[in-house]
This record gives sequence, structure tokens and C-alpha cells, in this order.
Amino acid sequence: MTDDNQIGDTPSPIVEKNVAQLNARVLILEALNEKLIEERDAAVKQLKQANDLIEADTKARLVKDASECSMISLPELAAKDIDELETIISVSKLTRKPTFQSGADIATPKADKFDSRTYLHSLYVGNKKE
Repeated sequence: MTDDNQIGDTPSPIVEKNVAQLNARVLILEALNEKLIEERDAAVKQLKQANDLIEADTKARLVKDASECSMISLPELAAKDIDELETIISVSKLTRKPTFQSGADIATPKADKFDSRTYLHSLYVGNKKE
């Protein structure tokens, strides 16, 4: 009894055909994989550009809002990240005082803008004079 698929024998035409089909399939799948990797990389690049654009737009809006309610200069605000800008805006909205206070000296109005760098100092100086 001889087997056509024994080691050392020449492979049968059916085996050669199966190997050729498998090799062709591997080449096709490798080419498809490379194409999908290129498409993924292009999509990731576009997503990063879109995120950068959205972040820049959000930061510009927050810098504008923060400049309207704080005494910090625009270059300093532009150097801060989004979380810091949101904090500056929320703190300034919480600490903003009304422009008119009953019984207050109206001849010396205080600035409506909040400056986190000098706020505590102004409270100390204000209490020291009394």
C-alpha cells in the first residue's frame, strides 16, 4: 500500500493546487490588510485634525469669555489650557460682586472684573484699613 502524501514522495496535483490556492489567499489577505491599515491611518489623521480644530475653537471662545470677566491679560489666558480657562470663568462668576451695594461709597467704584492674583490681597488690605 502506497500513500500519495508520504514524506519524500512528490506531492500530488491536488495538494499542489491547494497550496497554491492558500498562498494566493494569503497574498490577497495581506494586500487587503495593508489597504485597511492605510485607510485607518488616514481616518485617524482626519479625526485628530477635527479634534484639534474643535479644541482650538473651544479655547478661543473660553479665552474671550475669560477676558471679559477677569483682569488676566490675553497672552496669559491664551497660554492656559481649557480646564484652567473654565475654572477661571466659573470662579469669577461666583466671586463677582454687584456694582451697587447699599451703604457703599459710590464715588470709588470697584472693577467688575475678577483678578485671581490680587483678590485675596485686596481683601487683606481692605480689612487692614478698617
